[in-house]
Amino acid sequence: KRGIKMKYNTVIFDLDGTLLNTLEDLGDSVNHALKSFGYPERTYEEVRRFVGNGIKELMFKAVPMGTDEETALKCLQAFKDHYKTNMQHKTAPYDGILELLETLKSSGFKLGIVSNKYDFGVKNLNKYYFKDLIPVAIGEREGVT
Repeated sequence: KRGIKMKYNTVIFDLDGTLLNTLEDLGDSVNHALKSFGYPERTYEEVRRFVGNGIKELMFKAVPMGTDEETALKCLQAFKDHYKTNMQHKTAPYDGILELLETLKSSGFKLGIVSNKYDFGVKNLNKYYFKDLIPVAIGEREGVT
């Protein structure tokens, strides 16, 4: 009996925690936002536990329990404003990622990124770290689910 043989030609990656270690820049921006509202800072380990469901969820988990939604949304905006200009300070590809991407590309694979990080951040980080290796990078956008 013969099985079905599939040939894959495309590899799609997540960004944060898969291709790039973004934890410290995310944590620094979370803490910048929290401090601007007089809230206590979070450790990188706490931030690590909060990531994975988008930046709105990240900030809503980072603000102190009982924070009203309006204030949490203002913290979210403070986070975005800070992260937009500070997302490349400590972020770096994980060891071996650039070599992996180069090998996949030279082997004929099409590469892409799909992330729940907001679209501007995904595109900016992809362009900065992966230049011509990954031609398609898509993130979260308002009104698109």
